[in-house]
Amino acid sequence: MEQIQRYDDEVTVLAGTPAADAMRPEAPYRRFTAWCAGVVAAGVLLVVGIVAVVDPYHLYGLVDSPRLNHVKPLPEQYREQIKLAQAEAVRPDVILLGNSRAEVGLDPDSPLLAARGRGAYNMGMSGTKLTVSERMYAKLRADAAPASTAVIGVEFLDFLVSPNSRLEPAPVQAPSPWQWRFDTLFSIKSLTDALRTVRLQKAADPETMTQRGQTPLRDYNRYARTEGYYAIFQQKARDNAKAVLKKPHNLFVAGTDSSESIGRLRALLDTMARDRTDVHLVIYPYHAQLMAMFEDAGLLGTMDEWKRVLVREADAARARHPDARISVWDFSGYGDMRCERIPAPGDTRSVTRWYWEAGHFKSTLGDLMLQRILGGDGTFGVRLTADGLDANRQRIAAERAQCAGTYPDVFAGASDLVAVARASTP
Repeated sequence: MEQIQRYDDEVTVLAGTPAADAMRPEAPYRRFTAWCAGVVAAGVLLVVGIVAVVDPYHLYGLVDSPRLNHVKPLPEQYREQIKLAQAEAVRPDVILLGNSRAEVGLDPDSPLLAARGRGAYNMGMSGTKLTVSERMYAKLRADAAPASTAVIGVEFLDFLVSPNSRLEPAPVQAPSPWQWRFDTLFSIKSLTDALRTVRLQKAADPETMTQRGQTPLRDYNRYARTEGYYAIFQQKARDNAKAVLKKPHNLFVAGTDSSESIGRLRALLDTMARDRTDVHLVIYPYHAQLMAMFEDAGLLGTMDEWKRVLVREADAARARHPDARISVWDFSGYGDMRCERIPAPGDTRSVTRWYWEAGHFKSTLGDLMLQRILGGDGTFGVRLTADGLDANRQRIAAERAQCAGTYPDVFAGASDLVAVARASTP
């Protein structure tokens, strides 16, 4: 009993002291929990630090090193949000809008733009329509400032609609600012892209997006060296043939003179006219192979009518806004660079100058377009007016005859691909 009493007295004396706390069974768990929390916090800080320093999405600009992070990977998610954040930081004087054809072929770092001292940003987005261009421009002008010049690539195929289509686009559920910002700073994907960025510095011709938004398709150089340009053209041509055959031949929703794309174009022209932006609507320079597919699918008549609609909308916008500066440029046809020969099968040494494949032109051709649009130099491309539509149609017919005479294989090959696609279509 005396020993038990003495033990109780010792416990009473030790109560509340560090020694007593150490004797409690929950003490080791507290230390373990604190250690785990410290490890997690250190891990979070490490991931955030790596992503912020390597900066795979051009969002922070803390370091720019050729050995670490100068070349960035092409973002696989949140590309619209990333591009907007980059454009807002640049506050460009010239913006380039459109789908992948503009994103690939129009270089915002073009010497032409640099020589004129005009900061540019390529807001083109692959797989998108004018709805996205309008939304991105509205966000840019609200958060930064309106651009003084806009070059807008307009896609013929996007204006083709079923008569029963909707006039208004379906609502888009965009991620909240905190969500995409958090995901691009702290996530497995952002960490993976940061590590991928480091590896890209030693890669030859990596898939990338430049600091000013262009996706130059440098990775196609690798495919060309191993498989040749013929394989690239053929793979894309098979996809193009299927896509062209699925398209309707209508431009308007039944009972109207409009469609979703026409409505978005009107809204975009009105906004830019109020901003006093110099607007250039650009009809893409489709390669002769793709133009031949349009012809085989019976779409050339619709294409002529579409060009008339573009000119009509530009004229109507100028009537609504007398000070508006809006031009329509037609770079389509069959002549000159657009009839560029496709290297032969198995040829891995020949390099095309103007096209990656029939749907995507290189920035060498894009520079000629920018030179014509912004500088007024050269003969490539025609500025369309209502009075000049017939002459433009005659120009294209003459170019087609010349291309067919010097390169008939491009028409025969396109017809074969369309025939195969038509036979495989249920």
